[in-house]
Amino acid sequence: MTSLPINILVAGLVFLAPAVPAQTNSLPADFQRGVNYAHIHRRGHGYGSGVSRRELAELKKLGVTWIAITPFGYQRGATAENLRYDGDRSLTDEDLAGEIAAAHKLGIRVTLKPHIWSDDFWDGKEWNGTVRQDSVAGHARWWKGYRTFALHFARVAQRSGADQYCIGTESVRMTTGYPEEWRTLIGEVRQLYRGPVTYAAHFEKEFDAIPFWDALDSIGITAYFPLDAPVGASVEQLVAAWQPHRQRIEKLQAKFQKPVVFLEIGYRAVADAHQKPWVYDGGVRDKAAQARAYEAAFRAFAGASWWKGAYWWKAFTDRQRAEARDDGTDFEFRGRPAEQVLQRWYSGAPP
Repeated sequence: MTSLPINILVAGLVFLAPAVPAQTNSLPADFQRGVNYAHIHRRGHGYGSGVSRRELAELKKLGVTWIAITPFGYQRGATAENLRYDGDRSLTDEDLAGEIAAAHKLGIRVTLKPHIWSDDFWDGKEWNGTVRQDSVAGHARWWKGYRTFALHFARVAQRSGADQYCIGTESVRMTTGYPEEWRTLIGEVRQLYRGPVTYAAHFEKEFDAIPFWDALDSIGITAYFPLDAPVGASVEQLVAAWQPHRQRIEKLQAKFQKPVVFLEIGYRAVADAHQKPWVYDGGVRDKAAQARAYEAAFRAFAGASWWKGAYWWKAFTDRQRAEARDDGTDFEFRGRPAEQVLQRWYSGAPP
């Protein structure tokens, strides 16, 4: 399929299909060539460890210039009123600082991006976007805990020299239901942390419903947009399927005049990964399909002056341990054709 506009004849009428951007391997110098860098929750294998330092060096060779690292806040259920962040014995603030220092030594910048985890997230019926409380008083208690959580890691970000701070991820009901609380929180974070501040908004339910982008330094999106293309779709078909989503993002960007960063984007190594990129299991193993989806995302946005970063989901601090529990269909890209795509785009090598 050609990358130029395609005239389609249907019942004697001619329709002009969306133009597919020409291939380019050029990303601007200030583009956040990122990966989400996941902590292995075992002492000596996660953030701050020697094994992680070795993996960071390998990511550097791929052209990675930014990583997102993720401490967690924990709650017992999606409707719980209490949130705590001291429940992970495998990870301390000192470990986070050590990881940031190790990345900086290699010339890699760091986004500190705290997440929430709940006991009932495992089956996917509940997730960050469904966190809610059953009463005004319950929400007030939860928000007090979240504020403490967010401000704590803002202090960690400042103290450890993190290069960007993300105040939350996909908290759909919270951001759309209580936007003024978030606006106040952003102001409080800026009193503690002097670097750029962003938020990672859900691709469907949240990013263009948030009214406080003006208070942040960038529009962060978890870019798991469903692509309306068949199983086995070519790169060109996938790029064309991106166009409605790109138009929606462009509309929001024009309103707020902020750079856009995909704080998460990724595809599993399965044949239909592009259709529902957020799904964590099932599907027929297909590493080539994962690579095509990576290529299409780069091609779909590389020419947009406002697109300033992508963090691929994901790499692990201990690749060997991660692969030991993998069936070959997960989101990892290391050692797969998708890694070659990422390296080509991040290093600027010719196709």
